[in-house]
Amino acid sequence: MIPLNAFPLFLLMVSATPLWAQAPSPPPGRTVLASDRAQLAACLREGRIAAPSCIGMIAVACVRATGVDQRAAETGCARREEAVWRERMLLALRLKGRTLDAGQRNRVVALQVAWESFVAQKCAFYGTTQREGWQLGRQAGCELREVANRAIELEASLPQAQPRQPQAPPRIIR
Repeated sequence: MIPLNAFPLFLLMVSATPLWAQAPSPPPGRTVLASDRAQLAACLREGRIAAPSCIGMIAVACVRATGVDQRAAETGCARREEAVWRERMLLALRLKGRTLDAGQRNRVVALQVAWESFVAQKCAFYGTTQREGWQLGRQAGCELREVANRAIELEASLPQAQPRQPQAPPRIIR
């Protein structure tokens, strides 16, 4: 059985277009807000060392903005931020796939499906260990952290673009 979190990846894997050629998309039913995408990108521009501190910033602000029952908003807010991180993760997988041969791509897809299954089971278990009423929100928060950390890990493994140097020094023409 394929975990629900792995479903978008599984669809990419079995579709006619290879994983590395697909455009990233959020999980079904979860749209990525442009403002969330921009906020996360701005935070991540500070560098890889700061990247872990960006995890949760959208969800925390979202929960605080609800005001009344923050516990009820926790799940939706975590899923909202997770969609942004998942989009980044799928883009990093696509870019990584471009640099690999067919055998390596198959292994990366298999590893990703196994990772998705692990995260689904880990976070479901974590959720069941929480107090009544907090379980779904804490499970969603766990999934958010795992997806964000995976996106950061994959993005760090991508080759960094080197600034292009001119082939010859500029000449001043008078």
